[in-house]
Amino acid sequence: MENRRKYKRQLRELVAGELSKLPTIEKDGVRQVVYEKDGRFDYDLYRRVQTVGNKAKLARQWVPEEHIQILSSYLQGKVWNESLSGVCHGTRSGKEQAWFRACLSSENVFGTEISDTAEDFEHTIQWDFHDTKDEWKGAFDFVYSNSWDHAFDPKKAFTSWVDTLKPGGVMLLDHGMNYDPSKVDGLDPLGMTQDRLVSYLEEICGTSGKVVDVLDGGRFGRNGKHRITTVVFQANAA
Repeated sequence: MENRRKYKRQLRELVAGELSKLPTIEKDGVRQVVYEKDGRFDYDLYRRVQTVGNKAKLARQWVPEEHIQILSSYLQGKVWNESLSGVCHGTRSGKEQAWFRACLSSENVFGTEISDTAEDFEHTIQWDFHDTKDEWKGAFDFVYSNSWDHAFDPKKAFTSWVDTLKPGGVMLLDHGMNYDPSKVDGLDPLGMTQDRLVSYLEEICGTSGKVVDVLDGGRFGRNGKHRITTVVFQANAA
């Protein structure tokens, strides 16, 4: 608890200090806080902010297990494979991959997390989700993320994720009120409406597949106050 208070304090200090000086840009319906220092991208700041934010919010879980159950049922109907393989990007405490593994009865699902807390959670590796590994290319039946709004370069992140899909595999991106352009800040630097997310994926990934569904993913928040939707992008078949 004491450590969490420390990281919450550090996050408040970052928000009031360095993050308050970062520029925000909006172009074609995509709004971003830009991690620039003296006109140059400051990756160290980005990584530090994401790590402190992770540790400050480690006890918070955005999506409920019921949401992952909905997505798992969809996957079982959409992608036929005895043991589905997948990666969940930006999973904080690792609950998403644990739920997918249980719902899909698959040991071939893991998660990525940029913070060094990744080593504290099962089936999680410390990794920047903008990057990929050679062995991941064309390897997964699905990619899932509710953390895409943490991307500093959405084009790089989304195209990298699509490149890791098997032919006919799907990318599942959650959306809700907190992804709106008006919600961007130094910790969640990217925002766009659901419709813009759909068109953006078609613009940057259209040669590799297409958006095939927008799912009703249930509710989140206290008393289920807010709605979750999930945009589904499917890679071209072989």
